[in-house]
Amino acid sequence: MKQSFFLLCTVFLFANVSLQSETILFKSGEKIEGSVLGQDKDSVTIKLADGNTKVYPKSLIQKVFYGRKTDSAALKKEPQPSEKEKKQREEKELAEKQKREAEELKAKEEKLKKREEQLSNAKRHYIEGSLGLGSGENQMELRPFFQSIQIAGLLFGGGGAELQSTPYKTKNHSFTPRLFYAWNRLTVEIRGTEATGNFNVGGFQTISSGGGSGSSSSGEKSTNALFGNGDTKFQKVSTRIGFTPYPHPFFDFQFVAGVERIWTKSNQEVASIGGLTSTGNNPSRADFRDSTHSLKGYSVGIGYEWKFWDRFSLQGQILHLDMQGPSSFRSNEFGFETSPFKYRQFGLDYQWKSTGTEVNVKLSTKIKGDVSFFLEASNMVLKNKLGSGYITENEGGGNSDPSQILVKIYAPQILIPMLLDSKTILTYVQIGANYRFNF
Repeated sequence: MKQSFFLLCTVFLFANVSLQSETILFKSGEKIEGSVLGQDKDSVTIKLADGNTKVYPKSLIQKVFYGRKTDSAALKKEPQPSEKEKKQREEKELAEKQKREAEELKAKEEKLKKREEQLSNAKRHYIEGSLGLGSGENQMELRPFFQSIQIAGLLFGGGGAELQSTPYKTKNHSFTPRLFYAWNRLTVEIRGTEATGNFNVGGFQTISSGGGSGSSSSGEKSTNALFGNGDTKFQKVSTRIGFTPYPHPFFDFQFVAGVERIWTKSNQEVASIGGLTSTGNNPSRADFRDSTHSLKGYSVGIGYEWKFWDRFSLQGQILHLDMQGPSSFRSNEFGFETSPFKYRQFGLDYQWKSTGTEVNVKLSTKIKGDVSFFLEASNMVLKNKLGSGYITENEGGGNSDPSQILVKIYAPQILIPMLLDSKTILTYVQIGANYRFNF
C-alpha cells in the first residue's frame, strides 16, 4: 500500500512539472522548452528538457510562454521578423526620412529663390512728376473765428455786432504738382497744393452810434444789411520721406514722415447799408478785411502702393499732422455818418495749435510707356486749439478804452472755445497725368 502511494505521488509530481514547463522565444527566432529556475535584472536561469541548466541574458529573450499547448498559437499570433525583413524595414524608414528631408530642403530653396525674385522685381530707381487739376472745399480759421468774436460781443457786450449767413466752407479750384523719387526701399516726395475760391457775403449788422465808441448807455442803434464778396487762397507744401520694411513687387507698404507748411489768406469787401436814423445819422459803412493764417509742423503715418492687372496701381497715405502758427485779421472800416467819412480799425492776432489727419487715395492707369493718368482724392481736417493772443482796436489814433486791455487779451481765450469748434479743412478730387523716368 505504501509503495502504491509513493508511486502515485511521483507520477503526479512529474506531471505537474511537465505542465509547468515553459517555451522560451529568442529574438533570433529560436525557441527552447524548459523551466525557469530563477532570474535577476540581467539574466534568466533555465532548466532544459534534457535536464541541463543554462543561463541566458535577458537581452536575447523575446518572450516566455507558459504551457506547451499555447506556444504554437502564440507564435502564430506574433510572428517575428527575420533579420532580412528587419534590414529591409530599416532601409525603407531611412529612405522615407531622407525623402522628407529632401522635400523640406527643396521647399526652403524654392521659397528663398522666390523671395530673391521678389527683391529683384521690387528694385526701383526712378523720378516721377505729376500734375493734377480739380475742385473741392476748404475752410480757413479766421472767418469763423471773427464771427465768434462778433457773437461774443453780441452776447456779452453792449455794442454792435455782425452775423453772417455765409457758410464757412468755400468751394475751390485746385491744382497739385508733385515730384516723387524712389530708390529701392527709400522714397522722397515733394508736393504742393493751391486752392482758390470765391464767396458772397450776406447777413446783418447792428450798430451803436452817438454815445461814444463802445458805449451802449446812450446814442442810437440801427440794423444794416450786409452785402459783399470775398476770395480765398489755400496753399499747402509737404516734403515726406518713406521707408519700405518688406519690399514686394506688387504691394509696397511704407512708413512715412515729413515736414508740412500751410498758408491761408482771405480778402473781403463788405458793404453795410441801412437807412438814416431819426437824428439824420447815416449808419452805412464799407469794410475791407484781410486775414492770414500760417501753420508749420510735421506729419507721420503710413503709405502704400498696390499694383494689379499689369497697368493699374492704387496708392495712398494716411497721416497724422501736428502743427502750430499765428493768425492775423485786419478790418479797415469807412463810416459815412460824418463827412467825408470816419475811419476805424479792428484786429485779431493769435497763436494756434493744430492737430488732425490727412488721407490721400490715388488710382493710376498706364496709357503708353511711362505715361499714366490718375484720379486722386484728398481730405485734410485740422482741429485748432486757441493759444495766446489779443484783440486790437484803434479809433482816432489810439485804443478806444485802455481799461479794456485785459479783457481784450484774455476774454477770447475763455469765450471763443465755448462758441467755436475751430477747424482748418482742405478737400479735393483731381485728375491728372504722371510721367516716370527710370534710371
